[in-house]
Amino acid sequence: MTALLYTTVWAALAAFGLGETMRRVAAPREVAARRAWWTHTAGLILMAIHIAIAMGVVHQWSHASAIEATARQTDDVYGLSFGGGVFINYVFVGVWAVDAWWWRARTPPRIDETSLRLLRVLYLVVLVNAAVIFASGWRQLAGAAFIGWLLWAWRGAPFRG
Repeated sequence: MTALLYTTVWAALAAFGLGETMRRVAAPREVAARRAWWTHTAGLILMAIHIAIAMGVVHQWSHASAIEATARQTDDVYGLSFGGGVFINYVFVGVWAVDAWWWRARTPPRIDETSLRLLRVLYLVVLVNAAVIFASGWRQLAGAAFIGWLLWAWRGAPFRG
């Protein structure tokens, strides 16, 4: 089950990064933009599946267990016993869902540069913690490569189509 847990999260991250990359190059082309959206949304679905697996298999649907485990991990890394990371993950997925909905709206309002930067900072803080700081071994290296890829996809003038 651990393999499925890691597979879903890494596939979700790959789809997120690919969606962000495709979004940047797809701006003027409708078909490419749809493919980018589907890729981005597939990542969201995989992340929801990952959370469901973690909650069901690892924590037996107990938020208390998830909060306790998160607090232990946070204490090991930061020296602060904080279990709120569970809820930060829920916010992350919720923001991702709103972002996907916003992007797919028939007449999406353009997101201003400040809001886009704040969105990317939220994504980056959560993803750096999840994929690099709390990871170990080869996963930490893969996480660092993923963050590099994401920063590359976001380089230059901000675009949100």
